[in-house]
Amino acid sequence: MDKPLAPSFALVDLEGRTHRLEHYAGQLIWLEFWVTWCSACLDALPRKEVLYRTIQHPKVTFLTIDVTGREASPDHVVAFMKQSAFTFPVLRDEGTKVADAYGVTSVPTTVLIDQQGRIHGRYDETVPLPRIISEIGKLLS
Repeated sequence: MDKPLAPSFALVDLEGRTHRLEHYAGQLIWLEFWVTWCSACLDALPRKEVLYRTIQHPKVTFLTIDVTGREASPDHVVAFMKQSAFTFPVLRDEGTKVADAYGVTSVPTTVLIDQQGRIHGRYDETVPLPRIISEIGKLLS
């Protein structure tokens, strides 16, 4: 079965820069969907920060998407990021538009997009991080 093409998006990060999926053509892309109030997200984000800081591969891009439509106060995200000292890029969903386009039904959800721009897999909080990292290794080999 063919894997579906990843839906295109253009989202603004917390610094006001626009990120388009097309900017990362040919890259393996890790998209991490999350919200500030989610306990599973809060447990996972520190590990994702370590992952972000340690993945230094020229063909891997790590992006997170705050699902603003599921936030009680979307403006809280900036303060949350400053308080937590996370350095990974945070894109702001347009409500739940991108999360919905990617079939995200719960947070946190990781979506891997392969180098051909196809969705390789979706992984919720029940999938161990080493399994997702293993999938990256397979895609890069």
